[in-house]
Amino acid sequence: MADEVEEKEEVDEEPEPEEKSSKTILYTVIIVVQLLIAGFLIWKFVMPEYNELAELNEAISEEVEEEDIEEDEPRELGLMYKIENLTVNPKGTRGMRYAVFEFSLEVEGDDEITMLEKYKTVLIDSYIAYFRNRTMKDLANDELLDSLKLDLSDIANNVIGGEFVNNVYFTRFVLE
Repeated sequence: MADEVEEKEEVDEEPEPEEKSSKTILYTVIIVVQLLIAGFLIWKFVMPEYNELAELNEAISEEVEEEDIEEDEPRELGLMYKIENLTVNPKGTRGMRYAVFEFSLEVEGDDEITMLEKYKTVLIDSYIAYFRNRTMKDLANDELLDSLKLDLSDIANNVIGGEFVNNVYFTRFVLE
């Protein structure tokens, strides 16, 4: 009888390693399936964007190589008229966020500087109105920076009444 009890105890102990090994296999299968799903999602959603960006960067680098830019001779700049500490609350911020801008307007000569100085108050008012009509999302969008510069140039040209401003250069662009 004692032998039968010992055999039953030995028989009861043997299935535990099988349960542990089957759980280990199950966990391993779950992990492998999760890795396969993650790999598929990366392949499906991330890789096309990465390839698109790589193609775009390649196209841009080819364009730069094709352009005949003389590095020995820097471009001559005109005179600069600086607009300083332009602080505004952009559209949709309810006064909780603000933006600070400083930029310089490139002009040809002293006559244009005199005109800009004469119309400084009107220019600043126009720039504040312009920035207040832009959302923080619009201002934070890097792709719109060039159009923003063109708009600022157009504002100055419209206020003064001619084609005075050649370019706009930001010296401070803070979004808080």
